[in-house]
Amino acid sequence: MATPGQPMFTRALGPAARLALWSILAIALIVLDARFNALGWLRAGVVAVFYPAQLAVRAPFDFAAEVSGFLVRHRALQTENAALRERNQQAGAQLARLDTLRTENEELRRLVVLRQMTGYDSVAAEILSTPRDPFSQRVMLDKGGNAGIQAGQPVVDGMGLVGQVTRAYAFGAEVTLVTDRGHAVPVQIQRTGQRVLVFGGGSGMEVRYLPTHTDIQPGDILVTSGIDRVYPAGLVVAKVTRVQRPTDSPYARVSCLPMAGVDKSRVLMVLKTQHAAARQGAPEQP
Repeated sequence: MATPGQPMFTRALGPAARLALWSILAIALIVLDARFNALGWLRAGVVAVFYPAQLAVRAPFDFAAEVSGFLVRHRALQTENAALRERNQQAGAQLARLDTLRTENEELRRLVVLRQMTGYDSVAAEILSTPRDPFSQRVMLDKGGNAGIQAGQPVVDGMGLVGQVTRAYAFGAEVTLVTDRGHAVPVQIQRTGQRVLVFGGGSGMEVRYLPTHTDIQPGDILVTSGIDRVYPAGLVVAKVTRVQRPTDSPYARVSCLPMAGVDKSRVLMVLKTQHAAARQGAPEQP
């Protein structure tokens, strides 16, 4: 029941009136904010209040972008690493090839100088194979009778005497190295001129049947004497490394090492000595 003086029915603003009122208020706020920046504090407060929520919404997208970028960078680094590794391998192969070519060039230069010093016709040949037996001191050359190589011809490299051709085939030749136990070379001590015999000793060489009073000492160089007419005189053969003079034997024990690269040279030179060349060029007797 209504109290005295209170109207029985009250009439509220209609929707159109409320819309007009709020529109006027909004326009007024827009004008005030545009002309006088009156609502800047309100805008800053709203941004500050909703900033954590904005970060929370953006976090999954930022994380996904970071992961995607990491994977792309990781893949790019893997590709670059693989390319660099391949280039490194190619550069290493080229460097090894250059080292091999340089070694072969040095060997060929020494062979040319040795050929000029000996004055003999010669044939350059490359080592084709070595026997599987580690105790066999023989190698096979890639040239034989087709290049004028015959059994008995000496074989040298740029540092000295390597051995002697023991078998000659049509397209290859077998060389017995100076370190073979059955191989002997007439030599002389370069310092004194004393003639001796040096034999192969497997990995090294040794002078046999040398009287204990002979003047020989470590460091002496042994060169071919040329008296056998097989090896040209003056070819370096070995270097004396140890001299023992036992009291219970009339002969000294002399150990030597070959001066030539019997176990490392790849290119060798077969010398055509004068008597071999004469036999090769002489006409056959009927």
